[in-house]
Amino acid sequence: MEFAQAFSRVLQEQSYITDTLKTLIGIDTTNPPGENYPRLVDFLENELNHFGFDTRRIEVPKEKFRLIPESLSGDRTNLVGVWENGKQRSTFYAHMDVVPIDDPWTEDPFGGAVKNGRLYGRGAVDMKGSIACFLGAVKVLRDLGIEPHYQMECCFCTDEEVGVYPGALHLAENGYFSNHLIWGELGAVEPVVLTGIAGSVRADITAVGKSCHSGANWLGINAIEEFIPTLNSLMELKKEVEKRESRIPALPLPGVPSKKMTPMFNLNVIRGGVKENIVAGSCRLTINRRYLPDEKVEDVISEIKNAVDSGRKNSNLADLQMTFRNVWSPVEIDPETDASLKMRKAATAVLGYRDFLYGGISGSTDLGMVLEALKPEKPRIACCGPVRGADSRAHAADEFVLVDDLIAVTRQLVHYYAF
Repeated sequence: MEFAQAFSRVLQEQSYITDTLKTLIGIDTTNPPGENYPRLVDFLENELNHFGFDTRRIEVPKEKFRLIPESLSGDRTNLVGVWENGKQRSTFYAHMDVVPIDDPWTEDPFGGAVKNGRLYGRGAVDMKGSIACFLGAVKVLRDLGIEPHYQMECCFCTDEEVGVYPGALHLAENGYFSNHLIWGELGAVEPVVLTGIAGSVRADITAVGKSCHSGANWLGINAIEEFIPTLNSLMELKKEVEKRESRIPALPLPGVPSKKMTPMFNLNVIRGGVKENIVAGSCRLTINRRYLPDEKVEDVISEIKNAVDSGRKNSNLADLQMTFRNVWSPVEIDPETDASLKMRKAATAVLGYRDFLYGGISGSTDLGMVLEALKPEKPRIACCGPVRGADSRAHAADEFVLVDDLIAVTRQLVHYYAF
């Protein structure tokens, strides 16, 4: 069979792909708290079983996922599926959780509305869209009686959006991942090849003062006000950090600060005080530091500690506490493995691309943890997904995916697996 026939069949399955994505979006897996994984797995397992996959549910032990410094609730249920044919293993993997809603939406974030060729919903791009494309590709292969070149396996995973101990790490540590990965997280419909991903450190810094009546503030220590020298010191460190460049080129995304990958330093969450007539007894800051494959996590933590200590010397805080977590590890991806080359061949067949751009991004994900668990095996990574770097709404209001891109990615997966 020629791949053009299979591509035509993908278009005929457009309703299946979009309806599947609507169902996935409609099951709210906002993380934190990360509830409803079992509900989503119920749907996914039913689809995989219908297509002849053997499936297995894998629960992350409580003592593992409780390492995550978030308010989590519900079971951490992962799903593994195998289309067993005795051929070389190939693992497609995707996470099932989505980030919380922040800015106001004009569409229902869990409604899956389709307007003007766009399907809206939290997770449309990041990354339930990739799961719908994978299921669409499996349906086409099964319905047309096409035998894939690989033993198709899939891992649908928990807690990528909060890191530290995501479900993908647990599955990789227990042998459910092969070293041949089709990764649906950061594949793009544009002619780009991802070669680097930043790691991420979370720093929680708590300034401790002493509360008292606001009308007698000399009796207390205002933790917010006394935290300002430390904030200033951290902002100076931010300026220094974000001037650095990696040896790895950056993808030429709109507004990217350099032609090379650069680290990111973000003071993202701050909370202090309880009421305006009480001097604030504490103030807590959470920093998100994206670090390069060129950097060491120990150095990242050390320089934050030094900046905090320097700032505290100019304050009267009673105490200042720090905790650090390596949320994700950085990754460098070899673009010359057979898997990467084959996915580019599929992109050429689907989208006509001949030339590709190579580079990294400062986003972070669980791939680095998976690769650490797979050592010493050499990974072969193919990226495939519906991201559009020119207008990515991942983690943003009115997140959407183009229906045409869902068709393109499904075709790309069909080509990769069978042609």
